[in-house]
Amino acid sequence: MENSYSKHKQRLRLRYCADGLEGFHNYEVLELILSYSLIRRDTKQLAKNLIERFGNLIGVLNAPVEKLIEEKDINERTAVLLKLFRDTMTYALSEKIVKEKWITSCHDVYDYLKHYFKGKQNEEFKVIYLNSRHIIIAEETLFRGTVNEAKIYIRTLVESVIKTGAAAIIIVHNHPGGTLKASEDDILITEKIKKVLRYIDVNVLDHIIIGDNDYISLASEKKI
Repeated sequence: MENSYSKHKQRLRLRYCADGLEGFHNYEVLELILSYSLIRRDTKQLAKNLIERFGNLIGVLNAPVEKLIEEKDINERTAVLLKLFRDTMTYALSEKIVKEKWITSCHDVYDYLKHYFKGKQNEEFKVIYLNSRHIIIAEETLFRGTVNEAKIYIRTLVESVIKTGAAAIIIVHNHPGGTLKASEDDILITEKIKKVLRYIDVNVLDHIIIGDNDYISLASEKKI
């Protein structure tokens, strides 16, 4: 049985080396990843179980380590590998864009962060820091919240703005529930941030809300 599965894993690797992930099922992609941590295990059924539990492949890769290790046959090493796999992709994309990307529109921001927010279960409040030419200096997640709210601390934001030396910022947060309508709280906190940062000559260019497959811009909708 072990020899038979070893041959199966070898066939998966050869398929990937020849054609990338083209033609792979989602569970086969996960199975291949798991095979490099659980070397002597049959990871096919485990991959299917994980996808069933977390909904899809991106749900598995987004799952916290503590949730992954609740699954039978998943140890901490394997859970960390899965999380590292997703975070490495996000980090690599972020690193490239931060070094090279000019922000010219709200769609630029969406392209920049849509992969990061995809599949997130809780709200996160991000800030993109820009210089006077609207080139990205840095970005960070300042706050993480529950499924439907993230508490915003303006003092922490101001300290971060001063630390980076930004001339402008763009606020971004996600709505995991799917609705893209800006709440009264979204608009209110944006106005408060604009008012405070005006005193240190930093512009709030936009507040963008990202859903599963789309986004809205409060600036474009003239709500800020």
